[in-house]
Amino acid sequence: MIRAKNAIRNLVRCTIAGAMTAFMWAAHAADFPSRPLTLVVPYPAGSATDNVGRPLAQALQKNLGENVVVLNRAGAQGTIGANHAARSDPDGYTLLLASTTMFAGDSLFKSLPYDPIKSFEPIAGIGSTSMMFMVREDSPYKTIEDLIAAVKSKGDSINIGFGAASAQVVIAMFTEETKGSVTPVSYGGTPQALNDLIGGQIPVAVVDIGNGVAQMNSGRLRALAISARARSDAAPDVPALSESLPGAALETIIAVIGPAGIPQPVVERLNRAFLEVMETPEIRQSFKATTTEIQPLSTAELVKLLENDLPRWHELIKAAGIEPQ
Repeated sequence: MIRAKNAIRNLVRCTIAGAMTAFMWAAHAADFPSRPLTLVVPYPAGSATDNVGRPLAQALQKNLGENVVVLNRAGAQGTIGANHAARSDPDGYTLLLASTTMFAGDSLFKSLPYDPIKSFEPIAGIGSTSMMFMVREDSPYKTIEDLIAAVKSKGDSINIGFGAASAQVVIAMFTEETKGSVTPVSYGGTPQALNDLIGGQIPVAVVDIGNGVAQMNSGRLRALAISARARSDAAPDVPALSESLPGAALETIIAVIGPAGIPQPVVERLNRAFLEVMETPEIRQSFKATTTEIQPLSTAELVKLLENDLPRWHELIKAAGIEPQ
């Protein structure tokens, strides 16, 4: 009887403690934010990620009524900034601008000081970017179907240049989907791959859509397709690869996350703010300027998308022969 009474007392204490904690966090969320926030950008100032993050921080600042400071913690392919965010207090005041490649870190790095999934709290999806298949203006490949036919033929393997890991993964997907003969040609960076494409050293290159659109506008190169699920507002006349190869789609999701353990009421407050921010003319204009597709997602939608996409990324990283560093 005494044991039963003690058990009941303990249960009541735990229930009361849990209710008090929930009440405290709910009250905290009602006052959130009460001081400046930090948005960690894990790449240098002036980088493509930074060009997305700074307008986002300014818009979030207007929405929340508190300063939002951009902190560039660059180095080690984004892992230094990610580690800084992972080790921060889980109170919602430190956020990280992340992408699919960060979540797929287990396949890209031999060891990390954090878990790419468990160390973080998903908050909101904000956008996506994709890769573009580029050829010279005088290329015999007038359409993506021409290139698909060429890699499927019994002739020589087609060289496709790349200067970034994401492009290498897209080439692996293209090779897998076409079951064709493709030779990936690695460059130190996208500019080098583009230079050799323009110079005629390689017939095809896969580059990020930002560089691709810039080259299209210059008139030196043509785009055959993009790797996204659908056509891009930045290049609406360029077909999605999946229009010719159903299921062949791969895009980089851009999301805002925080250290694991942020109270749910705070996550919900932040998610609501980001979804509102993504509808503003300022963000629409800034994302268009960076060829980033606006893709606002609730926390649940972001989690579901990552659950669907990450296994494919891990599989293709392995297929591409990318060795963990």
